[in-house]
Amino acid sequence: MQKINAEELLKKYREGSCSDKELAILEEWYNQYSPFTSTKLADKEWAEDVLSILKELDKVNNVYKKPTHWRWIAAAACILLCVYMGSYFFRRNQPVDQLTAAKYDVNPGGNKAVLTLANGSQIVLNGQANGKLATQDGASITKTGDGLITYQSAPATDHDKAGFNTITTPAGGQYHVILSDGTNVFLNAASSITYPASFFGNHRTVQITGEAYFEVEHDKRRPFLVKCNGQTVQVLGTHFNINAYPEEPSIKTTLLQGSVEVSVRGRSNKIKPGQQARVSNAAISVADVDVDQAIGWKNGDFIFNGEDMETVMRQIARWYDVSIIYKNRSGHGKLFGTISRAKKLSEILQALEMNQNVHFKMEGRSIEVTP
Repeated sequence: MQKINAEELLKKYREGSCSDKELAILEEWYNQYSPFTSTKLADKEWAEDVLSILKELDKVNNVYKKPTHWRWIAAAACILLCVYMGSYFFRRNQPVDQLTAAKYDVNPGGNKAVLTLANGSQIVLNGQANGKLATQDGASITKTGDGLITYQSAPATDHDKAGFNTITTPAGGQYHVILSDGTNVFLNAASSITYPASFFGNHRTVQITGEAYFEVEHDKRRPFLVKCNGQTVQVLGTHFNINAYPEEPSIKTTLLQGSVEVSVRGRSNKIKPGQQARVSNAAISVADVDVDQAIGWKNGDFIFNGEDMETVMRQIARWYDVSIIYKNRSGHGKLFGTISRAKKLSEILQALEMNQNVHFKMEGRSIEVTP
């Protein structure tokens, strides 16, 4: 793209006249040249320019007819920077030792999981050919695509005979399963879900570890229950995300559609779309949040909105299956921005280095973090 084309696109964006194709070009440039967007740049020489550009582009919200997401503003600012700076910024910052990165670089995670049947037998799902995997309690278990398995069955009536299955993703893995009632479940890395091959009785109950996003099939006669770490989430039919990793300070349930009730040790709270319930030490707090951030992982992105370095590095460790070693835990600021989970580890670390006073050293599957 030549400079004049970029300027024309930016002008049309400010006027609110970009076509869908032109908006796609902006996002492509955003992803290519700004893997991590923040107003805090490591190179102070450019910080004032970036801030002035973002301030100018903030006026877009008063012009554009459709709701404008901050990523589009970041995309336009990125184009300006790329047009006028070229590769200068990237040449000057040289984050992550290139020879080390080339030797030890780690690919992003992918569709990896193990299915454990009620009889204890296990099926490694990645690498399995599409088709029928097993039959259990009248349920047909089928792999229909890379990263997806489905259950088809009539509801079971005998609790004692119902068989429970478990899907477990490793660090660096994710998976999608459609349960026998039609509910969609997306598992993040280092997570699991245990569920009956066919649902029975007056409730549909599953248990998870780690993180999962649910699109629950509506059934007013049989509430859907999700249990994790002493917490129960009850719904009839809705979309929500639960982050229940044991290393995180709280269990976070984020609601996108419908209504859910979060319960723990006799306490309960109902939350509305756009809200998040946090459970810590049996206490429940509710706040409005950015739901896009909560499900960024499910849509293929890391989205940071004021997280500290350790929180961010835990996400990276799970997705790339690496360990983190800190030489000094102080001196790191809050992180803001979006970066694709499809990028290699070295690209993620480079983006972080450009936005924080931090340096990474990669060796094998270990990352050393120093101020």
